[in-house]
Amino acid sequence: MKTLYIDCTAGISGSRLIGALLDLKKEDADEFKRRMSWLRRHGCAWTVGPARRNGWTGIEAEPVSSGRKDLGFAEIETLLDESKLLPEMKERAFSAFNDLKTVGCVFRGDEGGAPLLDARLVFEIVGALALLETLQVDSVYSSPINVGGRVSGSGRSAVSAPVSLFLKGMTVFAREGEHERTTLSGALLLKALSASTAPLPAGRLIAGGCGGDSSPGSDEALHVMVLEQDDEAALPYLTGKIVVMETNIDDMNPQDYQNLEERLFACGALDVFFTPILMKKMRPAVRLTCVSSPADREKLGEIILRYSTTIGLRWSEVNRMTLKRRIQRFESSVGPVSMKLSRWGDEIVRVTAEYEDLKRISRETGRPLEQLRPLVVSEFRQKEDL
Repeated sequence: MKTLYIDCTAGISGSRLIGALLDLKKEDADEFKRRMSWLRRHGCAWTVGPARRNGWTGIEAEPVSSGRKDLGFAEIETLLDESKLLPEMKERAFSAFNDLKTVGCVFRGDEGGAPLLDARLVFEIVGALALLETLQVDSVYSSPINVGGRVSGSGRSAVSAPVSLFLKGMTVFAREGEHERTTLSGALLLKALSASTAPLPAGRLIAGGCGGDSSPGSDEALHVMVLEQDDEAALPYLTGKIVVMETNIDDMNPQDYQNLEERLFACGALDVFFTPILMKKMRPAVRLTCVSSPADREKLGEIILRYSTTIGLRWSEVNRMTLKRRIQRFESSVGPVSMKLSRWGDEIVRVTAEYEDLKRISRETGRPLEQLRPLVVSEFRQKEDL
């Protein structure tokens, strides 16, 4: 599986993304211009060249409008129909421009009042999508996005309102400075590509590239990488992310720990455990650790803060790998038991009997668990020829 990762710590624009993709693909500038020559009918040419500043080297690519400042939506539809973009990319482009129309992000109207879009914006989006489709990636991720700011009439810095409309649900931040870091074309492309903000995923690095442009404050490059990741379905184990929450407690009645543990498990905790520790001045204490899915973090964190004496906790998101598992109901000679089969790939490496079922049978028959457990597992292995 191939993943495109876009490092947006310096923001993103359509032209910088085009430059970074050209650098990544090591595509000749003349070849790119030739492939995009159909845009000349709509007044677009391209300037492409090397960029080197602030310790990085890459490609700078920008559309140049020959007399065309604006394009109407009807002309944009014609432009896309004439393009050689694959249907999926055409649909992404149509979606991006329709989003602009829907939220009223048009820059001016023609004499009849019909909405017009800035031609450069259109060319940047189309050019970036044309390059992206040649990469044939399966997913797109980005780092948290530096939106920067722009100088308003009052001289105060504010994030561009249209940009914020298209970054909903994504992780954003801003550094001190007056320059806009994420442009409207950059935000639209992230949305059109269904990019998710996430840390750089693990994988084999295939290629990388840097892109710049000539806008103010653009000394920092946009970095992109293509990674090859193992297809999870082909892995012999399961992978995923979990959240680990911890807090140190030295002033809670020990009798109350059971109530806290039961509440956490009842609300979806994957594991809860208590570790004796020594804190400063050698005070005995307990470290509470709660493991959960990322989706349950806030809910379980609230339970810890409400039902313990701590006033804070720390949490981190970590990767994990587990054996593939399934539960199978088995009619043993002593009664029905749920059997857990753990697999590494197609190989069954562990067979265990459900403890609660064994405990019930032990109470019903009077036989100790030490006898029941090997008996049930042995019968199951014989029946299943394991």
